[in-house]
Amino acid sequence: MHTRNKPASGGVLVPLGLVAVTLVFIGCEPPVSLPPEPKLTSIELLISGESGALLLGFEDGDGNFGLEQPDTTGAFCPGCPYHHNVFCDYQEWRDGEWTSIELDPDLGQVPFHYRAPLVAPTGQNKAQRGTITVNLEPRYYLTSAWDTLRFAVHIVDRDLQVSNMLYTASVTKP
Repeated sequence: MHTRNKPASGGVLVPLGLVAVTLVFIGCEPPVSLPPEPKLTSIELLISGESGALLLGFEDGDGNFGLEQPDTTGAFCPGCPYHHNVFCDYQEWRDGEWTSIELDPDLGQVPFHYRAPLVAPTGQNKAQRGTITVNLEPRYYLTSAWDTLRFAVHIVDRDLQVSNMLYTASVTKP
């Protein structure tokens, strides 16, 4: 894990997909009051060929978003619902409505769930604002008879507080 001690940013790469986190810590400015629950502030799906990336703007008032590699016990254990903290629900437009497609790891399908790392703020103000980049590789879409997709995304902090849900714009598969 690589973090920067500068108040401007931090970034890392983690297994199970590539997730980079850039944080902007509120440093020498007047204290910012944000709720302790994480909040997604923006979402964008960028596409390049068959690969894609989700750019997720977020904020967290108590600065406890992110997981360290040793966080694999209790609620964060492998196989537990909160082993991941970034949840990207893949949806297709089927018969006039958005349908979530459940992926089964036992069948070799890998859900679009990720572990964004902890980049703890320093100083008295623990508020976090930043961008999470999730690289969707080797392909951002699933093969099926339907041609339109979107992602519904939410995040969860270390206190298991769930953010709001944001949706990407719909896109047509190549």
